[in-house]
Amino acid sequence: GRVEELGAVGDYITYNICHDSILIVRAAEGGEPGSLKAFHNVCPHRGRQLINVPDGVHSVRGNARKNFVCGFHGWTYNLEGANTFVLDPLDWKGALTPERTCLSALKVDTWGGWIWINMDPACEPLRDFLEPAATMLDPFKLQNMRYRWRKWGIFDCNWKVALEAFNETYHVQTTHPEFNKFPYTPQEPEGF
Repeated sequence: GRVEELGAVGDYITYNICHDSILIVRAAEGGEPGSLKAFHNVCPHRGRQLINVPDGVHSVRGNARKNFVCGFHGWTYNLEGANTFVLDPLDWKGALTPERTCLSALKVDTWGGWIWINMDPACEPLRDFLEPAATMLDPFKLQNMRYRWRKWGIFDCNWKVALEAFNETYHVQTTHPEFNKFPYTPQEPEGF
């Protein structure tokens, strides 16, 4: 996602990667928009998704959330991932500590206006990972750019094959003639 999509406190987006669902939210600092937080989109009690992401849907977005409530037992989490409600807490006989009941946090950072997440708690800082490309691209001020449209596609193939096809345009004239300014008619080459 882009940083501008999560501009106000409680704005959130989910991101699915393989079998994991990530929840990214704009938290609050003194009532004002604060930092971005990223968590596994799952209640630590029974593993139910906090924000339902239907099959075949890339992500879910929302605005002005005050908290996240598990639809199974009602456990509630604030925007910083802390548990704020457990039904019948005395029944747990002190076993529910803040460390055991909070959402599982992930590394989140921004660069170029994009939100970056990393599931490795020991990962290097984003800027270090992006170098030297980050320094070379900084003059283009990517953080000031805005996308005009977005389209998600699900391809029944290895993602690398799809990405490779999008990175080379040699196939466009034949495979995607609707993109040609002038109609293309294949011709037999001379001398073959």
